[in-house]
Amino acid sequence: LPIQQWNIPSKQGNTNIFPIVIVFTIILLLAGVGVITYLVFKEFNDENYYGAEGEMVPNFSGDAHDNGHWNDFELYDYLNNNQFILIQFIDTDCPHCWNDAESMSDNYAQFGANGDVMFITVASGMLATDHSRAEIVAFQEKGDFVGCNRDNNCADRPGYVHNWLYVDDLDMQIFNVYNPPGVPVHLLLSPDGILIWNSANHDQGDPLHELSDALSYFVNE
Repeated sequence: LPIQQWNIPSKQGNTNIFPIVIVFTIILLLAGVGVITYLVFKEFNDENYYGAEGEMVPNFSGDAHDNGHWNDFELYDYLNNNQFILIQFIDTDCPHCWNDAESMSDNYAQFGANGDVMFITVASGMLATDHSRAEIVAFQEKGDFVGCNRDNNCADRPGYVHNWLYVDDLDMQIFNVYNPPGVPVHLLLSPDGILIWNSANHDQGDPLHELSDALSYFVNE
């Protein structure tokens, strides 16, 4: 309606609708913000979050380093080979990943070296630090390179040389598809690519909290 036709009470009137209008407007604004927040949260959970146990994991590809060479890699090429698959997400500058390297060495010696489990480490550039393929290789091979765990020599990394595939994900493409809550995160797949254990879903105190317990439970059952 044209503003001239609005029926606005005068200050001398018995009823003043302005406080009511203001309150009603605030309620509408808050409701709108709530709806928008819900939709954004729902879209994030429905479309961008991955990690539900019992679901098929997404395929990914990239360059993987093993035995001194970088080669093309695609996850689905390794399904249905009568091997469980362990995917570990790390950042070579992450102190928790630095410490986790020793546990990974021990678990590989027990479950990977005999061929029961295929180990894959995805090295992502999650942290706002300098990264390079040279650092990935040095972290994997315990090479003489200052830069792992921010400013440590990779040769001092805990654990042994990691004799399994390291996938270059410095551009974060794989990380963004899987969207783990942080690093390190471990995902154990059945031979057909179904996620059967996600470390992010098992808090401290859970019988399957530790990677070694999950591997023993699923691989040795």
